[in-house]
Amino acid sequence: MLKFKGKITSGLNRASEFMKKEIYTGQYQDKLGYAPYFGTLNITLDDDIHLDVNGKLKEDLKIIHGNSEYGDVFFLNAKITNPKNNISKKGDILFPTKTVYTFNTLEFVADEKLRECLDVKDNDCVIIELIL
Repeated sequence: MLKFKGKITSGLNRASEFMKKEIYTGQYQDKLGYAPYFGTLNITLDDDIHLDVNGKLKEDLKIIHGNSEYGDVFFLNAKITNPKNNISKKGDILFPTKTVYTFNTLEFVADEKLRECLDVKDNDCVIIELIL
């Protein structure tokens, strides 16, 4: 089990645009096991935390196939918790092959809007637990 903290941050508000692409929508239920809310919750990790998706975690990555225009999206099953109210939600961390974010910004997705479900806002601390 790998557990770490991060802070909620605002994204570019473009994830829903990409998540709604037909190349991806047909794969969500089969690969993720649910139909996701079309948007991600962005989490910035502390500088000393690095998820090595090209190393130790590579064998745990699953894939949603894209195309040459949009690219594949790798993902890891995870759980996110708001430690202030102890509300948790299972979902997935997405690792798009085409992204503007650095490795210390995670994009978390679930079957409902996480800001509302977890009652979080920018700069709130959350705990992420990988389900490997």
